[in-house]
Parts: sequence; structure tokens; C-alpha cells
Amino acid sequence: MKIRRTVVSLAAALCVCAAGDQKYETPPELKASDFLDAALLKGPDYAVEEKVTSDGVFNTYTITSNFGTWKVQNTSLAATRVHEIGAIAQLKEVDKIAVAAGGIAHGAVDIGKGVVSVVTHPVDTTTNVADGVGRLFGRIGRGAKRTAEKVGSDDYKAQPENLSNPGSSKGSEQSTAGKVGQATGALASDIIGVNGAMRSWAKKLHVDPYTRNEVLHAELRDVAQYDAGGRFSVNLAPGGIVLTALSTTSAVNDLIWMKEPDELVTLNETRLKAMGVAPEVSRAFRLNPQYNLTRQVRLVASLDALAGVDGRPEFVTRAAGAQVDADGQFYMESAMLADLFNRTEAPLAAIIANLPGACVIAKGGDRFACLFPLDDISWTEGVAGHIDRITKRAAADFPKAKREMWLTGKASPRTAQELTARGWTLKEKSLKLISEDAQPENTPQKAPAPEKPSASK
Repeated sequence: MKIRRTVVSLAAALCVCAAGDQKYETPPELKASDFLDAALLKGPDYAVEEKVTSDGVFNTYTITSNFGTWKVQNTSLAATRVHEIGAIAQLKEVDKIAVAAGGIAHGAVDIGKGVVSVVTHPVDTTTNVADGVGRLFGRIGRGAKRTAEKVGSDDYKAQPENLSNPGSSKGSEQSTAGKVGQATGALASDIIGVNGAMRSWAKKLHVDPYTRNEVLHAELRDVAQYDAGGRFSVNLAPGGIVLTALSTTSAVNDLIWMKEPDELVTLNETRLKAMGVAPEVSRAFRLNPQYNLTRQVRLVASLDALAGVDGRPEFVTRAAGAQVDADGQFYMESAMLADLFNRTEAPLAAIIANLPGACVIAKGGDRFACLFPLDDISWTEGVAGHIDRITKRAAADFPKAKREMWLTGKASPRTAQELTARGWTLKEKSLKLISEDAQPENTPQKAPAPEKPSASK
């Protein structure tokens, strides 16, 4: 009998261990076709590899093309890169047409330029940067403090030299963009040289003139240089555009394409000050290299649209701590989701401080919603711990509010089960930031037809 009891006890212990082994999930290997529209997966100049890796919240995609290979963390960034590859192909055709039409001399443009092995801003694989949930959900505010401290370092100190306003003939006064550009090399490369001609071509192709895509940036710059006066006119077929569902999108796009960079920098600074963001936090955010000028404008414009909503300064403080490209995208999209929720679901009272992204409370206190632009959430130990922390905060501060988890992506069945058990209503692939009718189309990249037989001079 004693031996039998020992065997039973051992079996029970083994069952407990087995259950413990299944306590958390390991992020699975995923498929690009489960997240990206079919039209985005393959085109005449690129292909998105089907195998996708996950860190538990963000997907990492590999996009191979005739112009290089991109590793991209974040589904919406992958869609943007696909659209940009189509723009690169068209700009290379413009190069050829410009030569044929006599707009520039043969040999003046290297049609094969810009091809590299791994292109701009690959995913951090060689640094000690934590995974997505560790960066965005853990140690709220620590990253912002580190960024603010960097503002005082030599890398961020502006030099007293003069810098003329990009796109302006006045060189005697240093523009705001110039001052900011001198403060950090990353922001300078985004701003300096982005003149009216470059923005005009970006608008024709519906792309970001301040893009971090170095191949696209180089193509825009070169075409703008030999067509600075708009002398060379071609018909372009942008083939769609990654747009947001917000009603403010067209107005923000016009700002980005039409305004001089120093005007945008000043506008961002003014809006942040008006919403109560401390000067040192504003500066830390605006000088953080994870935010190009376009990303800054979109984030600030979304927060500016939430007039009277508490918690915006604290949100900017968290955003200032972005460590990698996907973080900057996450905070920008979180602000846009808060704006979208406020417009389409319920007027907001506040963005809750010291919680990741945009966790919001509606006016009246009846709805507590976490709006997360995440790709695929696995029930890892990190996710479980942070969900429990958010749940306790919601229960303590807003006990009468319904708890809602809104995702632009999806959650694993285990994550959905755990959220339900904790009183959350899960809404997957909701509050879409990308319009269904505005996905980049997979159209063959044909040479744009000149409007005139030759370039006018």
C-alpha cells in the first residue's frame, strides 16, 4: 500500500509539472498570408516571405525585392514598405524616361542605384533591446527618462552655426527645422534637403517624403534634383495608398506634403505646449530618432484632436521612450486609435497614465478600453503579467466600467480564453487603421507615360 501511494503521489507530481510546462505559450511561427491582404504578398518587384516570426506581440516580416531586402517588425510597417517598393519602381522608370526625353544626360543617372542587401532599419537582432512586450509594457516611464537624459548629452546639443531654411532662399536666419536638425543626426537626415520638389513627387506617389526607407529617399531626392522646377511631367499611377480611417487623414497628409519642414516642427512644438507637455519631454519626444517628422505630425495631430481629454502629456512622456522603429509606430498608431475611438465609439475622458499604449476611459466611466496596435498576442509570461497588472488597475480605479481589449491584429485562442476569464471583452482586427478600399494594389509597374513628348525647359 505504501508503495502504491508513493507511485500515485509521483504521478500527481508529474501531472503538476506537465501542467506547469503549459502555463505559458511560446510565440509560434506564423504565416504572412494570415495578416497581410493577398494583394500585398507578391508583386512584379517584390515578394513577402510566408514565414513570419513573432516576439509575442509583433510580427517580423522579410520582404525581398529587386531593390533590396527589408526586415520589418510590425504589420502596418510591412504594408507601408510594400507600397514604397512600388513607388521606387516607378521612380526608376521616371529616371529612364527623363534620359530618353532629354531631361538629363545619359549617364547622369545610375538606373541600378540603390540596390542593397539589407535595407534601412532592420529589426534589432544584435542589440540587447527587449522584445515588444518588455519594451512597451514594462517599466513605464523609464524609457522616457532615459531619452530626456540623452537630450542633455553631446549627441543632442545643437551647434550655433547657421543653417538655412530648407526650401527657402533666406539663409541669414536659422529655421526651427535647422536647429532641430543640428541637434541630432537622425532627425537632420529626415529633414534637411526635403524641399518642395521632393514633397511634390512624394505626393504624386502617395508616400512619406520623410521616409526612413533609404532607397526611396534617394530616388525621391534624385528625381527632385533634376526636376526641381516641375519641368518634367509624367503621369504616375500610385496604385493605392496606405491610409487611415480617420477623417483627419487628408488634412494631415496635406500638412506633410505641402508645409515646409520647419513649419511642421514649429506646429508640433506649439501643439505639445498647448496640451501641457513639459518642455523637456517635448524635446525628448521630438528628438527621439524613432520618430521621423511624419510620424511626429500624425501622433501630435491625433492627440491635438482630443481636446479636453486628460492624460495626453503623460502619453507623450511614454512615447518619448520609444527604443526601436516598431515602438515609434506603436505609439503613433495608439494615438490614432484613441482619436478613432473617441470619434466612432465613445467620447473619451482620459488616456490612463502609467499603462501601455492608449488605455482609455470613456466619459461617464462605463467603458475602459485598451487600444493596442499589436499583430498577434501570445500568452507568454510577460503578456500574462502585464495583463494582470492592467486588470487590477482597471478593477481598482474603474470598478463599474466594462473592460474592452481592442486589437488591430489578433490574439491566440489561449490569450482570448485568459482575457475572457479576467472579465475582458476581446475585439480583434477592430478599429482598423488601414482602410479596406485603400490597400496598395498589386498592379504591374509600367513605365509612366510622359504628358509631353519631351521635357520642357
